[in-house]
Amino acid sequence: FWLEDVTAHDDYDGLARVTAALKTPVAGGEYVYGIVPFRQMLEARSVDIVMIDILRAGGVTQWLKIAGMAEAFNLPVVSHLVPEIQVHLIAAVPNGLTVEYMPWTFRLYKEVPVPEGGELAVPRKPGLGLEFDPDALRRYGVK
Repeated sequence: FWLEDVTAHDDYDGLARVTAALKTPVAGGEYVYGIVPFRQMLEARSVDIVMIDILRAGGVTQWLKIAGMAEAFNLPVVSHLVPEIQVHLIAAVPNGLTVEYMPWTFRLYKEVPVPEGGELAVPRKPGLGLEFDPDALRRYGVK
């Protein structure tokens, strides 16, 4: 579907040259911290698809701001990891494309979104729709 990590994460000019030379879409941004570097990436026309990591971006508010900047450049956004949270964000923005589905932290919760028919449904419960599994908290918790 796309290529990612084809240059050093902060080589926006080099990434732009690769992106311009390929027909295959190029995604980038998963290793970018904060909002300012995303502006630089977008202004350099470095990617076809903006990949946002909620933890590195700075949380939900910053994630949404980055998605808004990408929308201004008519670019789709995709998530990086943490699908149990990012499914909400991708669904909330008009340029949301897809959720990266890596179930690494799912064992921490009682229920998590699961793909059905190739789609990941947003939970219908309040908030993020997540509830920690008490057994997992006992198993992995730190005292």
